[in-house]
Amino acid sequence: MSSNGSLHPPKIITALSRPPATIGAHGGSTLTALSSSPAPSSAGASFSPYAKSPARNARRVAMEGKSLFTCHQCGALLKFQHSPVSIEEKIMKLRPVAYEHPSEVSEQRDSKVEDEEDQMPRLTERTDAGEAIDADEEEEVSHIAARSSLSQQQQQQKTPAIVPEIVWERQRLDYSSDVGVWVPAEFDLANRIAAYTSCNRGDIGQNIADVVPARLLNKPHLWISDWEVDYSSPHCDEEGWVYASSHVDFGKLEEPHVHREEAVKNDELSRTAKKTDAMSQERVVRRRCLIRKRRIDGSDLSWFQELLDCSTVLLKKRLPTCHDCETKVLSRFTQVLNELEEDRAQYEDFMAHFVDEERASARTLSDDGDYNADEWHLDPELCALEEEERQLKAELEAIEDETVQVTAKRRAFLQHLLGLSRDERQSVGVFAVHASDMLRRLQRYNVCNDVFHIWHDGLFGTINGLRLGRLPSKPVEWVEINAAMGQAVLLLATIADRAGFEFSRNRLVPRGSFSRVVNMYGKEYSLYSDGGMFRRRGFNQAMILFLECVEDAGRRAMKEEPLLKFPYKVERGIIGGLPISLGNDEQWTRALKYMLTHLKWLLAWISKRY
Repeated sequence: MSSNGSLHPPKIITALSRPPATIGAHGGSTLTALSSSPAPSSAGASFSPYAKSPARNARRVAMEGKSLFTCHQCGALLKFQHSPVSIEEKIMKLRPVAYEHPSEVSEQRDSKVEDEEDQMPRLTERTDAGEAIDADEEEEVSHIAARSSLSQQQQQQKTPAIVPEIVWERQRLDYSSDVGVWVPAEFDLANRIAAYTSCNRGDIGQNIADVVPARLLNKPHLWISDWEVDYSSPHCDEEGWVYASSHVDFGKLEEPHVHREEAVKNDELSRTAKKTDAMSQERVVRRRCLIRKRRIDGSDLSWFQELLDCSTVLLKKRLPTCHDCETKVLSRFTQVLNELEEDRAQYEDFMAHFVDEERASARTLSDDGDYNADEWHLDPELCALEEEERQLKAELEAIEDETVQVTAKRRAFLQHLLGLSRDERQSVGVFAVHASDMLRRLQRYNVCNDVFHIWHDGLFGTINGLRLGRLPSKPVEWVEINAAMGQAVLLLATIADRAGFEFSRNRLVPRGSFSRVVNMYGKEYSLYSDGGMFRRRGFNQAMILFLECVEDAGRRAMKEEPLLKFPYKVERGIIGGLPISLGNDEQWTRALKYMLTHLKWLLAWISKRY
């Protein structure tokens, strides 16, 4: 649709071979309401003003204009006549919302476009010579005109505009609890009352998404501001609320941008003059105005979309029908109206005759003595029944009020229970997340790495800070060496227990600083010493048996992990080419360091595998 498109009476430009459309998306509500209303007795059972549509016009007529529609009765393709009134001006008449233009289009370009439109060839029913053109010539001229119109539309300068989206927010005071709470207004379609009402398109709903189309909300690049409260409304408080005793007192929906300057000037006078009246009224409902601005590019499509937003009333007034269909519909409506007027006259005559008969019958009964109103009023039994009826009605009203109060308290109690359940569920959810996170961390946590910390201190290998070995320059006490050997025995026994295997020839007996090793014949050897010459032989034999246990654990690890390779080779009491027996202090210290390294590899394997 062009920017100067108008909804003047449409004319047929072609008749398409298509079935008649049922009812349009916008203009169909009026026709549905009319066709669904009960027909008078004189009308047919299946009455419809469009029951008999005029015959389709097989001729093809080209008229001036750009905007195409289809007659929803006969299927003819319509065009609207050219009008100098722009779409923006028509929107301003339908919806008095102030538009802001950040920049104006050059008048020279506008005049140039208008001159090009005036020079564009126009199609008429007949040629200048008064002769009818054939179908081929008419189709060729139509294509030329369409291409010319498209090029002119592309050359038109777009005028961007800023459109304010205005929404009324309504709330009511809820007395279901002990303290009144402001809650959103209830949805009332009959009175068009809801929590939110759009001034731009008249829609109502319980949230912003119900009154503002999703095609606008889902495009954040169109919006240039957030929702803001309008504080220029008369009698509003610090938050922009205007209070009243009912929604009816607000009157018809106001447009905040209409006569805004006059409202601001008279704001202080209105507050002072009506302060006493506002305080005397019961403030049970309130509303405020929310405004958010968006930008449109000013193209024909954007202005046409704005026209569709406010065209409900417009489409109800003007239906997209051709002249023949419109004439036929008007004649049908006129016929139905005449029949309804005749039925109304018959009903009025019947009611007048019925009232006269009732009066005559009542007069006859009174004269005969069968009915006397005074006797009924003086009857004590009737008076007693009426009094009992009044008492029962009063009791019924009291019970209904009590029921309402009990229901409100029960609803509040259930809401409280719901809140407690929701809080408990949230706390349980938080605890579950914390517990699962703790479980994951504990599953990744290796206790053996902390219990048996193997490291080095210079040339000494250490386990849990205890040095294992002796040097002439640093003679370590045998108490520390025995304690370190006890930790090593406990570590190797733990590895065998977790892996679930037993040593082939020996058995370890971890006892701290006094640990032992038992050979295949059941003889025990002590893995501790005091440095004396008499205990050296037994201590050396115990160290050889312990190294055999380390070798058994290494073979088991390499069997389960073929890619696992230990850094030092162990065989017959020798590790890394150094004897494990006590002799040379420097070699013995280095061999013990190699043995602790071997145990650390076994610890890494057991932690990964098990």
